[in-house]
Amino acid sequence: MENQTPAQLRKGIRAFQKRIEEHLAKINNPSASYPTFYDEPDKQAGRIGHWLHEIKNFNESIQNRVEELEKRGEKP
Repeated sequence: MENQTPAQLRKGIRAFQKRIEEHLAKINNPSASYPTFYDEPDKQAGRIGHWLHEIKNFNESIQNRVEELEKRGEKP
């Protein structure tokens, strides 16, 4: 991240925010992404857990980029 320009860091933040929105949509309506979601109860918790874990990782990545921008005296 140290080698990225502020514009690249902001673009990364936007990309992670978009991915979070996509994952929240999957959690709110899983059958839209996985038509057989409700036919496979043994996989439901695993998929939702995976999406939640990725959201956590995306949020951490966003926070890292925000901190890098702030360290440089830039606004996120």
